[in-house]
Amino acid sequence: MRHNLRVTLGEWVRAAAVRLAEAGIESAHLEAQVLAATALQRPRAWIVAHPEQAIDEGALETLLARRLSREPLAYIVGWREFYGREFLVSPAVLIPRQETETLVEAALETLPSLGGAGLRVLDVGTGSGCVALTIAMERPDCAVVALDLSTDAAEIARQNAAKLGVMSVEFVFGDLFETLAARRFDLIVTNPPYVSPSDELPPEVFEFEPPQALFSGPTGLEFFERLALEAPSHLVPGGVLLTEIGDGQAERVSGLFNEKGWNKVVRQRDLSGTVRVLGFRFRGPA
Repeated sequence: MRHNLRVTLGEWVRAAAVRLAEAGIESAHLEAQVLAATALQRPRAWIVAHPEQAIDEGALETLLARRLSREPLAYIVGWREFYGREFLVSPAVLIPRQETETLVEAALETLPSLGGAGLRVLDVGTGSGCVALTIAMERPDCAVVALDLSTDAAEIARQNAAKLGVMSVEFVFGDLFETLAARRFDLIVTNPPYVSPSDELPPEVFEFEPPQALFSGPTGLEFFERLALEAPSHLVPGGVLLTEIGDGQAERVSGLFNEKGWNKVVRQRDLSGTVRVLGFRFRGPA
């Protein structure tokens, strides 16, 4: 890439896209446009419409270097779209993923079967708050509680609540259910840590995203074990637990919950056709 003080925007985007592609980054041209838009504080549409614009490439090169180091684009730009809304993100939180929209969809489809207005929903491991806040916005009649172990993550979630104008969600800090005392919910949703250390992960995930949001132990099933044992004390009779799962985990997670006294009531696939969400209702000890 040329390092003149000033180049045109179109030249920079094309050259940056080549470097990103050579580094193995997909959607290289789109990402180059997004980096330029972030550096210049302009909409991406403006970047596309003004290729002849002369620019000082210094700020753009700084962001490009970060992306070439495999830092996730969402952390560089500071946000990620989820369910049609922009959510602030930082390295303190897992980056919202399209697959997790399946968890929200499962929750919205399950809630009507649990009763009318005033249903209580708990989001365990809320991170950026994308799941809890989306449910609260789609179902403002529900009382939503967002729980996380990380105070830094909870702060990002609170910022997102303020940004989106959601004042109804209650934020709670603690390890799983320990700070909830005897509180019970109609629906518990969670995108738990389910990655095993032996799983192959892209550098964007392994090197940059918070490990406590990814890994639960040697098998990747440890958090599910805790959920199966502890969640019954925090569900009303007939309540449902919905959990996101990893690729290929459906049978193992289903078996684990069945052994602990749960019936499977939801099995939902994501857009790729992978079973992404399982739902369980506690029937009592086997």
